[in-house]
Amino acid sequence: MSNIVETKNFFRAEEIVSMLNGRDITREFLEEMYYKRKNTLQQIATKLDTHIFSVARLMDKYGLKRRNCSEATYNRFNKEECFNLKGNLNSKEKLLKETALTLYWCEGTGDRRGDKKNTTLAFTNKDADMLRIWIRFLLEICNLRHDKIKTRVYLHKNQDGIKLKKYWSEILHIPVSQFENISYTNKISTKEDYNGTVKIKVHNLKLYLLVKNWMEDLKKQLLEE
Repeated sequence: MSNIVETKNFFRAEEIVSMLNGRDITREFLEEMYYKRKNTLQQIATKLDTHIFSVARLMDKYGLKRRNCSEATYNRFNKEECFNLKGNLNSKEKLLKETALTLYWCEGTGDRRGDKKNTTLAFTNKDADMLRIWIRFLLEICNLRHDKIKTRVYLHKNQDGIKLKKYWSEILHIPVSQFENISYTNKISTKEDYNGTVKIKVHNLKLYLLVKNWMEDLKKQLLEE
């Protein structure tokens, strides 16, 4: 009985694909809609006035790989990629990348959102030069959109948050509008030259995983005998 059902489903699927072929739905069209425009199967099916199953079958016929669950979720919240990795780095750019990865090895983290896994690329430091190097890496090597950089300042309870937020905004060339609420400790600052600690954050899982993999590759190169 199961073989009969499978045979019927097979011929039904072939019939659906044949109907779509008759409408001249090309591989190039599906690649444009699915990969470049990042439409879902359901959205494509709606545009073609057909069932999602028929679109899936046609993609299988053309050998087009569909997104897994995590990729589909990422695509849902990132219709337009916010970064574009630079290729063919010159010697200075390679140095910038390696230096930034080394800094991340020491001071980098992945922030959690509730009970979810790390989804945020984060770098924390109080040294302005290190922070500027990290930001240059994000902008020049990762070609990250500037407005995707979020910043949080950590201060002691007796420090002037408004003044120091403006100070870091000018030092790092990041608009105050991209700063999150200041976090205060219960400690008292006794050093006049202490301007707080800054966390640079990018809420993008894909970029976080890329940087993490780059860092692991760098470690292997440095530790291999």
